[in-house]
Amino acid sequence: MARSPEIRDPQGRSRPLDAGDSSPYAQAVRAAGALGVEIDLPAQRIALTGEAGGLGLAATQARASLAAFRERIAATDRGALETLSAPGRLDVRVRLIGEDSQVRHVRLSGRGDGTSWTGLLLPAGHGPDGGHQRLENEAALRRGLDEGRVVAFHQPIVDLRTGRLAGFEALARWQRPGFGLVAPDDFLPLAEQMGLLAEIGRAVRAGAIADLAAWRGANPALRSLYVAANATAGELAAPGFAETLIAAVREAGLPRGAFRLEINETELMQDPDAICAVCAELKAAGIALVLDDFGTGYSSLARLDRLPFDVMKIDQYFIRAMMADRAARSIVSSVVRLARNYAMVVVAEGVETDAMARTAAGQGCDYAQGFYYAGALAPDEAGAVIAAGREGRFQGAQH
Repeated sequence: MARSPEIRDPQGRSRPLDAGDSSPYAQAVRAAGALGVEIDLPAQRIALTGEAGGLGLAATQARASLAAFRERIAATDRGALETLSAPGRLDVRVRLIGEDSQVRHVRLSGRGDGTSWTGLLLPAGHGPDGGHQRLENEAALRRGLDEGRVVAFHQPIVDLRTGRLAGFEALARWQRPGFGLVAPDDFLPLAEQMGLLAEIGRAVRAGAIADLAAWRGANPALRSLYVAANATAGELAAPGFAETLIAAVREAGLPRGAFRLEINETELMQDPDAICAVCAELKAAGIALVLDDFGTGYSSLARLDRLPFDVMKIDQYFIRAMMADRAARSIVSSVVRLARNYAMVVVAEGVETDAMARTAAGQGCDYAQGFYYAGALAPDEAGAVIAAGREGRFQGAQH
């Protein structure tokens, strides 16, 4: 290949990472367990520079085949490699299955021009510039929040009986300049360490409310379409949470039940008495309540009679497991019966195939959500599927 993989030192200067480079910065890169990466996309070749054995890639390094490297990436993460062909900066996390069968969480960080890509492969959570990179990420996230770049994307929720779009769950995405769209797994841990989860939650809920109000304004016949968004236990217990959310929903002119608040089962157990009181206030004001990820907690059954939930979402683990495990199907059926006893409807999470959707319906689930239908959509994309649905997957919303 024509060039060696390049690195940027703390002053931003670009230079190659050669095997014989003994500069302090190159030594720091190697100390972090990183490899230099250069990819020739037309030739489908990859050059890995450094001690590849540390990441379980010695044989892959020798083969220099991009296909061989792709096989070492977990199947669920291979889509991230497709973004290497896009010009510009890229920083993604993937699971690497080494030749020693160990699974490692790694980052690909670098830049491409559409035909080639140059950068680093390094253990996730580490970087060649250490604290400098952490400070840069913190500043960028803080700036992104201030500039309104942490926004609500919308994942469809489909009625299993009619095959129509019923609503959306609003999910956080960070539109980071120079990096593109950043998934929540890649910035929410940092946000939690910075104490920004509540601010992100407010931004996502505000975006969800505003988007639904706009869609309903454009088409008043959308009487049953809803959006749901999450809140943590800390947010729920904070003074004024209920009043602020109720005021936002009313100001947007949304009817009762059009906005749904999702509360994770595990979060629920952190301060159940305070959360029960807040939930009662929200429910009385017309905000529907969703018990999220049911099955991941451990003691909520004893409190279901105190919590006025409208919807139960069965955790994706059970939905996936039921395809191969009769015991898991029995658990799903039991959860559905339990929900019925408390007058709740049921959403199956993590539906990835048509067979999963049909099985969930057969077990009594009312709604389904997952990548079979769509991932999280930008607001304009979500607006389009409200009217047209997605061919072969679901119809538009009921008018």
